[in-house]
Amino acid sequence: MTAEQEPPQALCLKLRAAADRLLAGTPLHSSGKLTILDLAEEAQVKRWLLTHKYPTTLMAKYQAEFKAARHKSEPVKKAEAEIDKLRKDLSRVREEKRQLAALLGNYAVMIEQLARERAEAITERDEALAAWDAALGVTALNPPPQWTAPAGRAHRPLPRGQR
Repeated sequence: MTAEQEPPQALCLKLRAAADRLLAGTPLHSSGKLTILDLAEEAQVKRWLLTHKYPTTLMAKYQAEFKAARHKSEPVKKAEAEIDKLRKDLSRVREEKRQLAALLGNYAVMIEQLARERAEAITERDEALAAWDAALGVTALNPPPQWTAPAGRAHRPLPRGQR
């Protein structure tokens, strides 16, 4: 095997500028990850220059530098912070949904109970009126039938003059 050649100065300058942008979290041409692939993409050079032509002088140097940085680039940090915020929001909204579902169940039970009590009160009232009419010896006229709205539709009275 032949010894590895010294990389050209122009290539070294491109890679250094690209590595600095990646470490600062301001990539121009890549996703911003601290990898050799993104370094090559950011420097706009072919990856094989790093991985095959200059593996010890360039690739190893930047891999060590990225590993030593031991931090994530700024875009990755921002994305992870946004993900954490969204997870907290989702958790909060799910808890709120559970509370509202429980409240809705309570309201449904209350409405059903009130409707039952109302029906009982109307029955008691009608029985009391019938008993009162019987005690007075009065015969009640049959009231006109009550019109009720179909289920799901609100009752709107007819305008005056059309009754």
